[in-house]
Amino acid sequence: MAPTLLLSDEIASRRSALRGQVLPVANMDRELEERLFQLFSHYYLHVDRSQFERDQAEKDWVLLLSDAHGEVQGFTTLKRYDVEVQNRRLQVVFSGNTIIDRAYWGSQELVATWCRFMAGLLKDNPALPLYWFLISSGYRTYLYLPLFFHRFYPCFNCPTPAFESQLIDSLGKSKFPEEYADGVVRVSTPRECLVPELAAPDSGKRDNPHVRFFLERNPGAWRGDELVCVTEFSLENTRRLAHTMARKVLIQQEF
Repeated sequence: MAPTLLLSDEIASRRSALRGQVLPVANMDRELEERLFQLFSHYYLHVDRSQFERDQAEKDWVLLLSDAHGEVQGFTTLKRYDVEVQNRRLQVVFSGNTIIDRAYWGSQELVATWCRFMAGLLKDNPALPLYWFLISSGYRTYLYLPLFFHRFYPCFNCPTPAFESQLIDSLGKSKFPEEYADGVVRVSTPRECLVPELAAPDSGKRDNPHVRFFLERNPGAWRGDELVCVTEFSLENTRRLAHTMARKVLIQQEF
């Protein structure tokens, strides 16, 4: 079923109505699991129910985006790791399955809620640098990096530093030992990937250097290959909304 077309005022109303919360995966019930699968399988090809459930079960949290009626309209899953690279101890958060219903595209609630969550982790563990471990089979997901961070890797306009390069390799090999190589998770058979009408950028988007870089580095995105990316979550490295949300949490302001 195709997403419903909405008038501009309806779209604005829906975008502003979303509310985010982070829930331990252990607290999910069967009804919620069914809703998440319904959302995900509407926008992704090659979705296997048993694999989807395994992916959910191994995460620590799920970030939910609900409308004014309490119906979940988007989500992302989260997993925290403690790692050590070049004798530096870090905490890393991995983002798994992610989708927002198309009627709510443009809402910033996912970013705002995620940033508050990440800032909370950093506040609880200030001695441990916090990194985001993102794998992307779609250019829209990759664009979260330049939109909300100053430095992220890999990127089109600078080489990946040695530390981040080793971190990418370490995380990629640990998480995907059979499929990771040279910064990309290359799937043996096609798996979860966006439906074609959402995956392919229009001609205007292709002129964006970040989009062009993503497509060059991950030409197998159409079949589910994932580009492995990292960025440090810190006040100094965040832009715009991400910086505002993180700052409010870290300096104990109300929001």
